[in-house]
Amino acid sequence: MGVVSEGKGYSGFVRCMCWCCCLLLLVIIISGGFAYYIYSAEDPKPPVYDIQSFTVNTLDLEDDSTLKTEFVVIFKIENPNEKIGFVYGEKNNVSLLFDDDIISSGQLPAYKQGPANTTVLEVALAGTCPDESSTFQDIVQNGKEKGVGIEFVVKMMVPMKFYVGNVGDVARKEVIASISCGLVMKNLVSGKTATILEKECEELVKF
Repeated sequence: MGVVSEGKGYSGFVRCMCWCCCLLLLVIIISGGFAYYIYSAEDPKPPVYDIQSFTVNTLDLEDDSTLKTEFVVIFKIENPNEKIGFVYGEKNNVSLLFDDDIISSGQLPAYKQGPANTTVLEVALAGTCPDESSTFQDIVQNGKEKGVGIEFVVKMMVPMKFYVGNVGDVARKEVIASISCGLVMKNLVSGKTATILEKECEELVKF
């Protein structure tokens, strides 16, 4: 009667597992190397931000001299890269500043942007802040009467990763995109869309 050697069977199983692990590792290395090659060869460019519209939902001075603000901002975000996409994280921040003070804030939705893609996003901003001397309200009222613009700054800090082509799971390390958009607007009236007189956005991303 024949005898089956357990040692040989176990050895064969281990050898098979080792080959599978090595093959899997090789695939990962090749995929990662290809992604890095494309990433380096493409010289990735940061996304380009633009503010399309700015709607004032609420702009009120409460009885306790607290300024209450609610805005809706439409952003257009362009990815200029032909082969590189971006994954934007949910832990981002969008702030509206007047005279270096944050008067409203919100977040961009987390999403994936494909190569050579343009995405339009609607972002709600809200906030309360003290305006005891009614300085902001006075400036807004003065702007209405004289038809002059008021300067604001929209600042964004957005975590992002990149991926190559349509392979969403080849994301590399996370970087932080810092975006600053200067705005000059008039007609800041609750329930209406403000008139944007001037706008300019600067993007800073260190890949």
